[in-house]
Amino acid sequence: MILLILLIPFITGLLLPFFRNTATARTIALISTLVNLVLTLTLLNVDQSITYSAEWISSMGIPFALGYDGISLIMLLLTNLLFPFIVMAGFGRDQKNVPMLNCLILCTQAALIGVFLAQNAFLFYVFWELALIPVYFILLVWGGDDRKAITLKFFIYTLAGSLFLLFGIIYLYQLTPGTHTTDFSAFNQLHIPAGTQNWLFWILFIAFAIKMPVFPFHTWQPPTYKMASTQGVMILAGVMTKMGVYGALRFLFPVVPLGVQYWQNLVIIMSLIGVIYASIIAYKHTNLKTMIAYSSMAHISLIAAAMFVLNVYAVQGLLFQVLSHGITIVALFYIACLVKEKTGTTEFPQLGGLKIKAPNMAILFLIIVLGSIALPLTAGFVGEFLMITGLFQQYIGYAIFGGMTMILGAIYMLYAYQRVMLGGQKAAFEHISDVRTLDYVILIPLILLILGFGIYPQPIFNLVEQSVSPMVNLLKPVAEVVSSVVN
Repeated sequence: MILLILLIPFITGLLLPFFRNTATARTIALISTLVNLVLTLTLLNVDQSITYSAEWISSMGIPFALGYDGISLIMLLLTNLLFPFIVMAGFGRDQKNVPMLNCLILCTQAALIGVFLAQNAFLFYVFWELALIPVYFILLVWGGDDRKAITLKFFIYTLAGSLFLLFGIIYLYQLTPGTHTTDFSAFNQLHIPAGTQNWLFWILFIAFAIKMPVFPFHTWQPPTYKMASTQGVMILAGVMTKMGVYGALRFLFPVVPLGVQYWQNLVIIMSLIGVIYASIIAYKHTNLKTMIAYSSMAHISLIAAAMFVLNVYAVQGLLFQVLSHGITIVALFYIACLVKEKTGTTEFPQLGGLKIKAPNMAILFLIIVLGSIALPLTAGFVGEFLMITGLFQQYIGYAIFGGMTMILGAIYMLYAYQRVMLGGQKAAFEHISDVRTLDYVILIPLILLILGFGIYPQPIFNLVEQSVSPMVNLLKPVAEVVSSVVN
């Protein structure tokens, strides 16, 4: 079944360019994503020992091996949950070469699924790179102003991160005994000297930090998010940032536990600096899409800080927040798309008073904003509360700065809402319309997920529990090192 989940979007995507009718291409793409979502949901009650393996590069001991554990399942669920909304975001809109656009979207989905299912580092790297290629063309062809320069910067950053990752994988491959292998299980059993782990940690961490991104590896993100098309930015912010989180969990903790322990506090401090920095810039910025981009960076930075706290609360919180953030940020960027379509701008000085002509959009926007600022009974609150609790157990100062995400987030998000929706009606907006049926179809399910996971998070916790056990096993080497140092 897991091979089928990988192949459905890939094969469908390759076939789409042969369908010249725009509506047909969009419908087939949507059906493909919905089928994949149903198959993914069936995995929630299936034994996680299900794997697929086939001969691939036998001379190097590299099989085409797919499998999943709880951590992979969280990422897989997020990916296949969001892509139907990403495809639907293109419905009813004037886009050039729709079959090719949806081909690239589905190929991106397939590559992301491959990243989360790969059971050896080489296959992981292949899918990691494959995910970059279709996104590059989505940005370059369907992006906005200055797309060539901005896409080039995005490509250079991500390529640099990929080269760091490739170097780390090659180095680890050479360390494996016998005929060498890139299996994660073999990497996890390596006993690397502490001094080597200290520098190897940064080789691997930089690759994942760029993808998330976290401070100070973030400078590609705001202009890229602002320039990207609606579907492009939904892919980047909703799913691709989680590649970095997943990669860090999969590589750093089991492979270089001594390096994690050595640099733990520095990475937490860097991440918390990113929380404050991104929040301040978000408040000061005058463009809605750029503000949302910095908001995303602030939340991802808190996830990165919680990742290195090394306790169960933080692990539960970050895995829950991976889902919550993906859903909320996709909804926010779709709202930004609606604002741009109705007014022709996302610049705050030119906006205001939209609630008069679009009251339903104002209500939907407000609910999503409340989810973004982690109001109780929304999904964002559950994840951030657990992450801040984990930070508190590590050090109260970390919890204070981590908690600033909620405070500063409320300030800049509500301020943005005020500048877009409230105030007197601008003369230029007298003839704008409210949300369409399609917009309800996209936004209402996302809002229900935000509220549903916040009001009744237990189903996700049941899923997260399957992820916490593997994570605790990953953290055991680090915990033992910390305990020995303390004693």
